[in-house]
Amino acid sequence: MASTRCADLPASPRGRGIAADIPDDLIFSILSRLPANSVIRFRCVSKSWLAMTSSQTFIDAHLGFSKASGLSNLVVPGEPYQQKRGPKTPLCMEFYKYTGGTRVGELVYRKHIPGEFSERAPPLHCDGLILTYTRDQEIMVCNPATKEFLALPKGTTHGVVGDQLVGFGRDPCSNKYKVARFFRQRRAGSTSLLECKFEVLTLGTEVWRRAVDPPCRVLDQSPPHVRGFIYWMPYLLSNRFFVCFSLADEIFSLVQYPPCQAEPVAFIELEGDELSCACLAGASDHQVVEIWTCTNTDVPAWTRRCTVQLPPEKPVPGPGASLGLLNTISIYKNDLFFGMAGDGLYRYSIGTGVTKKVRCPVSLGDEVSFYPVNYTESLVQVKGQVTRASNERILSRVLSFMSTRSRLCFFYLLCP
Repeated sequence: MASTRCADLPASPRGRGIAADIPDDLIFSILSRLPANSVIRFRCVSKSWLAMTSSQTFIDAHLGFSKASGLSNLVVPGEPYQQKRGPKTPLCMEFYKYTGGTRVGELVYRKHIPGEFSERAPPLHCDGLILTYTRDQEIMVCNPATKEFLALPKGTTHGVVGDQLVGFGRDPCSNKYKVARFFRQRRAGSTSLLECKFEVLTLGTEVWRRAVDPPCRVLDQSPPHVRGFIYWMPYLLSNRFFVCFSLADEIFSLVQYPPCQAEPVAFIELEGDELSCACLAGASDHQVVEIWTCTNTDVPAWTRRCTVQLPPEKPVPGPGASLGLLNTISIYKNDLFFGMAGDGLYRYSIGTGVTKKVRCPVSLGDEVSFYPVNYTESLVQVKGQVTRASNERILSRVLSFMSTRSRLCFFYLLCP
C-alpha cells in the first residue's frame, strides 16, 4: 500500500478550520468568561466577533460572569490633603489594583485632564464604571478596563449655594445607568432661604431632569448603590433614618437605622450586594465599630455582621467630620480598609485584629487621600447603550491595543 505524504493531503482554506467550525454559542460562552482586556484583543479577530462582543447581550453576560468570579479591589488616589479647598489644579485620575498584602499593585489606568479643577469627592462605582466629581460640578465617568472616559454636562448652576452631592447606579427596570445630584438653591425672591433640590441624568443623554425634591438635607458622604437604590445619611443624625432614592421610580423613601445605640458614621462597601453601614461606639481611645447589613430594604431587616475593635492610634471620627479625616471604608476578603485623609490607607484584619499600613506608590506620597473601591471589571460603555457608531469607536480603540504584527497574525489565522 502506497503511503500518503503530508504534501498529498488537501489544504484547508486559510484559517477556516480554526474559527468557522466552532459554533457561535460556544464562542460566546468562552469569550464571555475572559477578562475584559482579553475580550478587547479578540475583537480584532473578525467583524463577527467584534459585533458579538460589542452587543448588549454579551456585555451583560460578561458582567454577570465577572460578578460571579468575585470582586477585585482598586485603590484610587485623590489630591494631597493639604490641597483640599486650596488652589485649583489639573486633574489626574489613577487606578491601582490591590491583590492582597500590604502593598498596592500595578497601575490599571491613568487619565490626565488639563485645566483647573477643585477638590474631588470619593469615587463611586457601579458595574465597572467609576464616577468621580469635584466641588465645582465637574462630573466624569470612566471604565478603567476599556479605557473609556466621559465628561458629563453640568447641571443647574443658577442660584446654587455650596457643594453638590452626587450618587450613581443602575436602574434595574431600564438597565440604564443614572447619575443623581443633590444641591441647595436660593428660594425664588429670597437671598437667604435655601431649598434642597434634586436632578437626574441618564448616561447616553445630555440633559439633567429635575426630580422630586428630597425630604431633607443629607450629609456630604459617598452614597452606596444597592439593587437600584441610592442611600444617603441625613444631615441631622437624630432623624434616625437613611434617605433612599429609587432609580427606577425616581422617588424618595426613608429606611430606619440599624437597631443599635451607636451612631452610623459611614456606609461600607461589601463584596455582596447588600446595604451596609458602620456604627461607632466608645470613646476616642477605645473605639468599637459595629458592621451592620440590611438584606431587605423594602421591610428593613438589619443584621450585625461583626464588631471591630480599632487600634487607639487610628481613631475613627464622628460623622460630622467624616470627610475631614475618614475617606471611605470597605470590606474585602475579610479585611477592613479605611483611608485616612493625609495619612494613607490602612488594612485591618478582622480575624487577627492587626492593623497594617498599605504601601502605595512612592511618587504619590503618604499625604494623599486614598479611596479603596470594591470593583467589578466589565465592558459596560460609559456612553450608554451600544450603537453602530459606538462599535466603530470600539474597533478603533481595540486596534490601538495591539501591535501591527499581532493584528496580522490574528487576521491570518482566524478570520473567516
